[in-house]
Formats: sequence, structure tokens, C-alpha cells
Amino acid sequence: MSLIKLSEANLKIIKSITNSTYLDIIGLIIVITASIVLGYHNTEYKFTFQGKNYVFLLGYVSIINTGLSMIGNRLVTKKNNIGNLITTCNTFLSGSIDYLLGNKGAVLTYPVSFVANYLVFNTWKKSKVLRSIDFIFYRNIVLGFFFSIVLNYIAFKYIAQTEIDWKLFFAIAIPAGITFGGTFNTARMYPDNWFMWQFYNITKLIQNLLLMNIANSAKYSFYFFNAIIGYITWNDDKKKALK
Repeated sequence: MSLIKLSEANLKIIKSITNSTYLDIIGLIIVITASIVLGYHNTEYKFTFQGKNYVFLLGYVSIINTGLSMIGNRLVTKKNNIGNLITTCNTFLSGSIDYLLGNKGAVLTYPVSFVANYLVFNTWKKSKVLRSIDFIFYRNIVLGFFFSIVLNYIAFKYIAQTEIDWKLFFAIAIPAGITFGGTFNTARMYPDNWFMWQFYNITKLIQNLLLMNIANSAKYSFYFFNAIIGYITWNDDKKKALK
């Protein structure tokens, strides 16, 4: 049963917004502007190779990564499998950036994300059936948190080679668990899976509002809005497919 009751006319408007190209452009502008305002473009990674010092413009690569993530997210919202392909390929870039920014556990967690995103892409090529919540939905959530906790523990314990900062551990492991579970469930196209992403968006939005990070708050506000219309559109499409 739908958690949101809307008239057919309102549903038509919302679905046209969901599937519009204009919203793609708006989202892209928001995330790129937020990245620039946050100063991501100024981030540099300095390293030495064969006795020479180099500077890698990590910030600009991060902005490209953010833009690709937004495009992938919007295409998935429109049930376009190219979005999953973009997300799968972009996992390499995201993992590399995360690692260079200090998340040493990225070498363990991002391969899981890559495999999960590829499985979503491969599954959508075979079937695009919108499903109701079942046992597999909950199983995938449990598996997501299991992989996140185990892999991050290994990273914090053996790769970081320092005492475990448990606050930082859970600050990384919990969002990663949500991401893993949400990605696993995207393969089966559950409309209710948008609530998993919504929980992630809300936690990030609250976090950035408390930090008075207005630019990042704007970015997650857009993701929050997109998850709402994504759920409404997918849920209505599922009901119509069952008739």
C-alpha cells in the first residue's frame, strides 16, 4: 500500500518532474556549485615519484566524480540502466578519491560497491520488474551492514595500524551499510528502497545543518527531494503494472 496518497493529476505532474531532463540539469548545477563553494576544487594531493615532487589536482577530479554520481542517480531514478553503468564505472574514481583523502578502508569497501553496482546493471538488463518488500529486501539490508562492519573493522584494525576510533568507525560503517543494502536492493527495484536512501540523506542533511555547512545541505536537500519523487513514481508504476 502506498504511504503517499495523491490524485491522478498530481501523480502525472510528479512523474513528469521525475522523468524530466530539466531536473537532471538542476541537480547537476546544485552539486557542482556546492562542491565549488565547499572549496573541493582547491584540494591537492602531493606525492613524490622517483625523487620528484608532484601535485595531483584532486579537487577537480572530485567535482567530476560528484557530477557523474548525480547523473547516475538521476538516470536510475528514471529507470534508465545507463545510470547503473555510470555508477559502476564511477566506483573506481570514487574509491580512489576516498582513499587519497584518508579512508584506507576504501581498498576493501569499494570493491564490494563495484560488484554490487555491476550486479544491479546486469540484473536490470534482464528484468525491470518493480517489486513489493519481501524477505530478500530485509536480507540485503542485513548483508549490507554485515559487509560494512566486517570490512571496516579489518581496515581500522589492520590497515590503519592505529587504535580504533570507534566514533569514526561507526560514522563510516553505518552510512556504508546503508549504501551497501540500498545498492543490493536496487537490483530488485523495490520502490520502498527509496526510504533506505532517504534515511541516508536525512542523516547527512542533519549532520551538515548542525555543522552549518549550507552548501552540502543544499546538495542533500536535492537528494532528499529526488528520493521522494522517485518513490512516488516507482510505487505508482508498480501499482499500474499489477493491474
